[in-house]
Amino acid sequence: MIYRLLADGMMILHGAFLLFFVIGGFLAWKWRRVIWAHLAVGLWNITIVLLDFECPVTGVEKHWMRKGGEEPYAGGYIKHYLDGTIWPAGYTWLAEIVGFALLVISYIGLYFVSRHSRRTREDSVESRT
Repeated sequence: MIYRLLADGMMILHGAFLLFFVIGGFLAWKWRRVIWAHLAVGLWNITIVLLDFECPVTGVEKHWMRKGGEEPYAGGYIKHYLDGTIWPAGYTWLAEIVGFALLVISYIGLYFVSRHSRRTREDSVESRT
């Protein structure tokens, strides 16, 4: 029972990790320090996609499934849980492009939001003097 809960917890954590990959850059528009964690997540995902290896988080989930007496699913987390559910089966390549495009768009937006905030602060300081 405990191993199944651990496997389920790892599955939820993995999903949160992927969700953060997609929206974390936008969260940084409001909370700037988030960008450092998001950069790490982005680099991690780029590495996994380019080098095409199984995410260790998936391995941990499968380990807990085995310990709980369950047969782990074949393939990776994305193929098992998302491909054919969140997007049409076989279009993970397109989901990856969209995910990385959102990362780039969020960083471009962060640049402009930061620049606007900086100008607003500078204007505020100048108006006080």
